[in-house]
Amino acid sequence: MQLMLQQTVYIIDEEQSNEGSKYMQPLTLIDRFHPHLREKQQAAIDEGKLRKREELALLDPQQLGPMVMLSMVLLVVGTIFFGILNIAVYLAQPHSMHGQIGGWGLILWLSINILSYIVVLFLHEGIHALAFVFWGGKPYFGAKLPLALYCGAKNQLFRRNQYLVVGLAPLVVISLAAVIFTLVNPVMASYTLFASIGNFSGAAGDVWSVMRLLRQPADVLVEDTETGYRVWEITV
Repeated sequence: MQLMLQQTVYIIDEEQSNEGSKYMQPLTLIDRFHPHLREKQQAAIDEGKLRKREELALLDPQQLGPMVMLSMVLLVVGTIFFGILNIAVYLAQPHSMHGQIGGWGLILWLSINILSYIVVLFLHEGIHALAFVFWGGKPYFGAKLPLALYCGAKNQLFRRNQYLVVGLAPLVVISLAAVIFTLVNPVMASYTLFASIGNFSGAAGDVWSVMRLLRQPADVLVEDTETGYRVWEITV
């Protein structure tokens, strides 16, 4: 989809230029599947017919507390679910040999699990990016060290339900893949337990954002930011 080049509605970018002054950036509505509606609403956006309803910054102190609690809950739930699933599937399948984990075997198991967790951090953001691209967006990657990696779609507006898909895609896709992998080969899946559980727990920010966005009307537009989102509505 070819995006409009002329824009008249701008937002203030939080980053400062070399001279220390703030600069303005345009907002572009993304919707490859409804081009005519997109053009009509983009025209309204260009005319300044936008009102901000809500803004969420996940790294703000007020948000970090509840989000950390949610992450801990997801960590416990994920550990119980994937742990029990792995053990149950393993015991349900016939095995010619019954080995014990210890010594170098345990070190190898821990090492591969740690590596799998690191890999899944990038995979998580990659799935966010694919979801952005699916709707027609142009994602980019960044990091808020030491807290988080992120994938964003700067100065782009998405419909609420489209943004919900973007937010939940990594949690759903990776968790389903982990379940299938466990059902097929529980022994090999045990080497990716840290990744499965870590992705489940690490999706706390996505889940928190989705819970907040579900309170908004379905016709609002969501702008992705580096640490959260802004919700806009088109005014008549």
